[in-house]
Amino acid sequence: MTRDIETYIEETIIPLIAAKHPEVAAAATVQVLGSYGLGIADESSDLEVAIWLDDPLWKAQGGQLQLTLLREAPRFARTPDHPEICVWPLSWLGDRGEFLDNQAEPPWEKVSIEQLHELQQAMVLRDPHDIFRQLKAATAPDRLPDRLWKKLLVSEFGRLIIEDLSELRQAARRRHGVEGHILLGCVLHDLMRIGFILNRAYYPWRTHLRSAFQKLPPIAPAVLPCLDTATSSPDWDERLAAVEAVRNLYCEHIQRHDLLPGIDVSAPSLVEELTWAQRLEAWSNPNWRDRITKCQAMATQAGCSADDFWVWSLWRWVDTGCE
Repeated sequence: MTRDIETYIEETIIPLIAAKHPEVAAAATVQVLGSYGLGIADESSDLEVAIWLDDPLWKAQGGQLQLTLLREAPRFARTPDHPEICVWPLSWLGDRGEFLDNQAEPPWEKVSIEQLHELQQAMVLRDPHDIFRQLKAATAPDRLPDRLWKKLLVSEFGRLIIEDLSELRQAARRRHGVEGHILLGCVLHDLMRIGFILNRAYYPWRTHLRSAFQKLPPIAPAVLPCLDTATSSPDWDERLAAVEAVRNLYCEHIQRHDLLPGIDVSAPSLVEELTWAQRLEAWSNPNWRDRITKCQAMATQAGCSADDFWVWSLWRWVDTGCE
């Protein structure tokens, strides 16, 4: 299938562009997106090709090129009628384009992980200005700062534990079918994204999660059977047991590899542990527990339980000395 795409672009589309718009043919960057760009297309896949032009050329000739492609390019995929090839200006790279500026601090937090995955994995057939080679080098996973990997893990794991898994348990206990299925989908989404983060790998858009997830060693072989049980079993208790098993595998993996130093994923209340780890930004503050300790001391001095420390923290009495 990959070879078919290359043949289609090089033997059909590029000659068409060269014949009608010769200046564009030499300058065009050609990127294949979606399942075709990832090499996982099937008979239901639609084709998404981006032809990137610098903004002046896009403004001058992009519109006519788009019309030529719509009118004269033979369709590749047997899918609903939509443009298979779109002509885009490089400015539409948006924040992703800032990685080409050699900034001291690249805009990591402005770009989604899915966009980073697309930059790394989407097929690029022509790159005359070396744009995507540079972008791939600048956005490689090993260049994402360690604190941001930890922030991602705390945030995704926190949403799983604090919100989605807790709500799924309630829906299953109440036998709320519609809500249960909605929440199960959220939990499965969380679990798969966390698997990528544990491997320090970017995750794709949700339509391609499983195909990419199954390539993750060593997590995928242990996790995928549980995810399959969670989606196929008619029994809610079995579904819950399956997702709990994955949660436990992840906790063990985090502890074994010390991925979240300073955060105890075996804490009696993991909800509380992750809640405060997020609020106090534990990924960049190794002394985050000091604030809790100080708030607990102030609560005790005021004649309250140390468990009430959160009042001192949320109302910031620990900062002002007031209560």
